[in-house]
Amino acid sequence: MVQPSFSHPRSDPSSSSTSTSPTAALDTFLDNQHQSYFEELYKSEAVCLCILRSLPPVCRHIILHNLWSHQPLRTIDIKSLLQMDIQVSLQDVDEVMRPAINRKILHPLLNKKSKMIYPSNDAFKKGLRNALTGLGTSNSFGVPFDREDDADIPDQQALETYGEDAFEGILKYMVSSGLGVGFPVARPQMEVLELLLISGLMVDPSDPSGQNPNLNRMTITSKGFQFLLEDRQTQLWEILMYYLTAKEANSERSAVVLSMFFSLGCMQLGQDYSASRSFPGALSALNDLAQYGFIYRPAPESDQFFPTHLATALCSGDAAATRGQDADEKRFLILETNYKIYAYTSNELEIAILNLFVDIRIRYPNLVVGKLDRKNVKSAMEKGISANQIISYLSSHAHPQMYNSPPPLLHPTIVDQLHLWDRERNRLKTEDTVMLEFFSKELFEDTEKEAKANAALQLSIPNQKFLFIEPQTKAAITEFVKERQTQLRSGF
Repeated sequence: MVQPSFSHPRSDPSSSSTSTSPTAALDTFLDNQHQSYFEELYKSEAVCLCILRSLPPVCRHIILHNLWSHQPLRTIDIKSLLQMDIQVSLQDVDEVMRPAINRKILHPLLNKKSKMIYPSNDAFKKGLRNALTGLGTSNSFGVPFDREDDADIPDQQALETYGEDAFEGILKYMVSSGLGVGFPVARPQMEVLELLLISGLMVDPSDPSGQNPNLNRMTITSKGFQFLLEDRQTQLWEILMYYLTAKEANSERSAVVLSMFFSLGCMQLGQDYSASRSFPGALSALNDLAQYGFIYRPAPESDQFFPTHLATALCSGDAAATRGQDADEKRFLILETNYKIYAYTSNELEIAILNLFVDIRIRYPNLVVGKLDRKNVKSAMEKGISANQIISYLSSHAHPQMYNSPPPLLHPTIVDQLHLWDRERNRLKTEDTVMLEFFSKELFEDTEKEAKANAALQLSIPNQKFLFIEPQTKAAITEFVKERQTQLRSGF
C-alpha cells in the first residue's frame, strides 16, 4: 500500500515555487515569537480556533483526536493513528507534528519513563475546548451590539462594497504614484500613508535618507509593485503584519492586537458588534482598521461596528472570500500561445496592474486586448517584479475557459519565455575587485599561489600578468608582494 505523505504542504519541495501561503507574513511573524507570547495569545478562544484551522489537515486531526484526553500525546499513538510502521523513525513522526510544535500547541518530544511523548500546551487545549463548546468568557468571538429591532443596518452587499472600495482606494493610490495613472480616489489618511512608508511599499524620492519624508509626494517602490501582484488575502495579511510590527516598534502590546485580528476572522458578515465590549484593550487599533476597509462604523465615535468581508475571511483559508466580486469575475484573463492577452474586465485597478507588464493595444467597455512582449515584461522586472510573480498572477486570474484545455494552465512556451526574460537581467553581475599588474613572471606566479591559498583570487590572466583579488585581502596580498619582491631581488 502506498503510504500518504504527511509533510507540511508549505515545505513540500515538489510544490511549485510560485505557490505560497496567503498567511506567509503571519507565519513568519509567529515563527519568531517565544512561548510567553503564545501563552498570551491562547487566552483567546478565537485565536486557538484560527491557529487550529491553519495547521495541515493531518496535524489538525491528531490535535483534535487528543483534545479531550488528559494524557500526553505518545508517538506510538501517532503511528497507530496514521497507520505508520512501528519502526518508523522519530524524525518522521516529528515532521508530522512540527507545525503544532512551532505554534507551541505541543512541547518538544520528551522521553518520560521510556515513553516518547509530546506534552500539550494546557492554555491552548483549554482555549480550544472552550471555543468548541461555547464555554469561553473572553468574548473573543465578539459581543453583538444592542440595537433597536427596526434600526437600519447595511446588508452584506453594502459591507462588501464598502470594504472593497476602501482597500482598492489604497492600491489605486499606490499604482497612480508609480505609473502616472490618475484614479478618481481620495488620498488615504495620514496614518495609512505612514504605514506605507514604514513598510517600504512607498517612499519619498526627494528624501533618500528617510529622515524627513513628505507623505504627500511619495511614490511606489519595487516592493510595492510586488505587493500589487499578490492575491487579496496575502495583501491583507501583509498589511496587518506591517501594522503589527509598527505597534511593536512603539512598545505596544502586539499580542492584544493580533488576537483582535483573529477574532475579526471568526465574526459573521452582516452582524453588528459592540467595540467596547468585544475589544476593550484594542479600541485604537480597531479604529485604525476602519481606514483599510476591515470594519464599517456608522459614525466615527459609535460603539457599533460591522466587520466587512475583508475581516471575516481572514481565517477562512479561502482567498476568494476576501473579494467583493464573485470568484469567476476575478478570473478574467485568457492568454493565447501567441502571447496575446484578452482581459474581460472594466476594473480600472486590474487594468492598471496589467499595464505593468502587458502592452495594452485595444480597450472596449468590458474587454482589454494586449500582448506580452519583451519590452513591457522587462520594464516590470526592472521595477522589482519577478517572472514567478507574473506567472502566478496570470494563473490565479485565468478565465474559466482556460481550464477546459489540457494542462498545464499556462503554455510551457510562455512560462519558459518569461523565465528567459527574467534571466537576461542576470547575465552580468558586478563585483568589487582590486587589480594587480606584474612585470615579473615569477612574482606573478608566486602571488597567484598565495592568493589561491587564501581564497582571495577572483581572476587570473597569465598572458598579461593580471591578477584580480578580493578587496578585503588587498593589504595582506600587497604585503606579500613586497616581501616576495625583496626576496627575489636578494636572489632567494
